[in-house]
Amino acid sequence: MESNKPPVPERKNWDKGEWAEKARDKDREARAFAQARDKAMREGRKFRPDDVAVPGATGHAQAHGVDLEKNLGKTMLVSNAAGSGQRGAGFYCELCNRTLKDSLSYLDHLNSRFHLSKLGQSTHVARSTVAQVRARIAQLREESKTKVDAKNYDFNKRLEEVRAAERAKREARREERRRKRAEEREREELARLGVEGKRGEKEVEEAVAAQQSMEEMMGFGGFGSKRK
Repeated sequence: MESNKPPVPERKNWDKGEWAEKARDKDREARAFAQARDKAMREGRKFRPDDVAVPGATGHAQAHGVDLEKNLGKTMLVSNAAGSGQRGAGFYCELCNRTLKDSLSYLDHLNSRFHLSKLGQSTHVARSTVAQVRARIAQLREESKTKVDAKNYDFNKRLEEVRAAERAKREARREERRRKRAEEREREELARLGVEGKRGEKEVEEAVAAQQSMEEMMGFGGFGSKRK
């Protein structure tokens, strides 16, 4: 005889861990909204839910530049009838559909809760591991060593240039002293020949010839001879 009892429904098994995590996420989100609302009230401004970062990916350093110099010296005016896109002059964020008046405002916007929430990131910065810290320290040490080596190379090169300049100055001074001694000997010789102040070749030759004739007539070996 068949039983007329209805089948007993199977009891659903709930994943307690999954629902506990969902509850924690909801609590974190509610706490973030409450803190943002309190902060807006303290600052006297209107609370905007979009400014609250949704719990998710943690913040991280920029891996690439923001290329602020690409439009340096240019003024860009865009008129968009559709009401979307860049309006007016400044730095435009396509993700948030906002135009910032200068580069400082643009950088502040990139680090704001509103922009990070659009990226799915929070303002909480992830803690670095010991391995990451050690790798960063090694990288900075290597960069510092490279800079020091380049600086020492420039210093040694500059020192060699200074030494070469000093040697050139000393050689020039020695050459000047030799030139002055040669001129002094020439003046003394001309004075001995009686043609001091005269530099013409003819006058010097005549003085030398007269001196030789005088020495021959008097039987001298020459004036100014030293005793032996």
